[in-house]
Order: sequence, then C-alpha cells, then structure tokens
Amino acid sequence: MEKRPGLLPELIIPVGSIAFGIYYLSTVWELPFQAKVVGIYVAAAIAILSFILFIRFGREIWSGQKSWGIEGFFSDPVSEARRWSVLALTVGFIVLMPVLGFVVTIFAFVFSAVIVIGGVERIKAAAFTALGMTIVAFLVFIVLVKVRFPTNTIDQTLKDLFL
Repeated sequence: MEKRPGLLPELIIPVGSIAFGIYYLSTVWELPFQAKVVGIYVAAAIAILSFILFIRFGREIWSGQKSWGIEGFFSDPVSEARRWSVLALTVGFIVLMPVLGFVVTIFAFVFSAVIVIGGVERIKAAAFTALGMTIVAFLVFIVLVKVRFPTNTIDQTLKDLFL
C-alpha cells in the first residue's frame, strides 16, 4: 500500500498562527484604539489565510492526496534542516532583539528566513522582502502604535525622523 503524505505537520503553522493571533489580541485589548485596530487586522489576516489553508487541506484529505498522519515529515533531510534552521532563527530573533534593536533584528530575521527557505539564489528577493517587512513593521509598531521595543542607534534615528 502506498503511503500518502501526512497532513498533521502542515497544520503546525496555521494552528500556531491562530494561537498567536488570539494571544496578540489579548495583549493589545487594553491598549489604545490604534493598538486594538492593528491587533484586529493581524488576527483577521491570520484567520483568513488559515481558513484558506484549511479549505485546501480539506480538499487534499477528501481527494485522497493526503492522510491525517505525519508520513513524510522526517523523510526529507533538506526540509527538516530548514525547519530547524527557521526555529533557530526565531530563537535568535527573540534573544538578539534587546541587543540589536527592533529594525535590525526584523530585517536580519526575515532576510535569513527567506534565504534558508528559498536558497541563496533568492538573495535579491530576500533583501526586498526583508526591507519591505521591516518598513511596514516599523511604521505599524513604532510610528502608529508607538510600541516601546528595545532600540539601538538605527531605531532611534528612524524614530527621530518619523516622530
């Protein structure tokens, strides 16, 4: 009997994202209106994208393309190395933010994650993606919501320019 790839590993990201969305909403609910709005937008985006993934997952189960198990999760050493690398990058992001500041760690994390997932040949895409996400994160969290993240010289210079 042919073993179909398992679906459970693919549920990790949407289920974790939904949990993060709920957590994020709970942390901003007592904050000013702007923070609530950003929280609602973040949670809504997560909910919509997760719903779309769940529809795809349902189709894959229904059509027999996937099973409910974890088959194939550990069979690809490249994918497994990427998963562990992204986990290490996430831990590094959390540990280094107080030292390097918000802007530098966001850029470094996104850039590194795109390289790990997409490969070194995606360096231009990684740079543009990291730059775009850093700008959006800075404008939303620092300028709009005024979150007090750890700062460095770059963060402080950008704050002085915008605030």
